[in-house]
Amino acid sequence: GGGLKSATGSMFGINFDWLITRGIGLYGRYSFASMQLNPIDEKVDTQSFQVGLAFPDLGKKGAQGTVTFLMPMDITKGRRFFASGAGDGGIQYELETSYFYPLNDNIAIVPTFYAVFNPNNFESNPTVYVGNIRMQLKF
Repeated sequence: GGGLKSATGSMFGINFDWLITRGIGLYGRYSFASMQLNPIDEKVDTQSFQVGLAFPDLGKKGAQGTVTFLMPMDITKGRRFFASGAGDGGIQYELETSYFYPLNDNIAIVPTFYAVFNPNNFESNPTVYVGNIRMQLKF
């Protein structure tokens, strides 16, 4: 129906963080975005969410463990305008765990594990499991 020359968009997001006790925090995020594609006069809407638990000072002062469940992007309208990533109608979800462990004031190690369900929004894709360890340096 014609080429895309520009897109304008708006986004609504809401966040909350609640330290329930000194050792347990609860957090969540939700966003909704809408883009108007010009000059084809079509619309794309997406939404995402995240909820999780944080455990400050877990095992050591300054350390933190987290467990998160999220949906990085659900295309609610305009799926046909995505060249890739629109999938077959599935919705990608992720379960993430991480542990920030400071070795000293300037160096921390952060092991992380991810399980990605319906990768790239394809129900037919198998679940992907990823583990990594990163080192964080503070200068």
